[in-house]
Amino acid sequence: MKKVFAIIIFALLGGGLREWLNLLVSWPQHFWLTVLINITGAFLLSLVTTLLPAKLPLSESVITGMSVGLIGSFTTFSTFTFETLQLMQQGHSVLVLAYISASLGLGLLAGIAGNLLSTHWLPEGKF
Repeated sequence: MKKVFAIIIFALLGGGLREWLNLLVSWPQHFWLTVLINITGAFLLSLVTTLLPAKLPLSESVITGMSVGLIGSFTTFSTFTFETLQLMQQGHSVLVLAYISASLGLGLLAGIAGNLLSTHWLPEGKF
């Protein structure tokens, strides 16, 4: 039950942060903010699940709350899908390819960067 409570609390923070950024940044093509948020989330998820538990004495409930709740509510696959479909319906096929490529490619690179950074900061054999 502790994990569920942690997920709920951290999800409020992650979702709130995402909405705050949406209100703060008023880009005409708002879907690029989704790319930036998802790439940032991919990087942070790697750190939260590898580096954080190795460096700080945090419970499994807190780590799960941060990874599933905070990062999970901050990033969103459903928004990515919805915005992709909107761009397709509007006939922006080149933009659709750029959006998908940037989201998936840069997201994967950000996740790898987070893992590499974690292994760099961790003592040998802790990863």
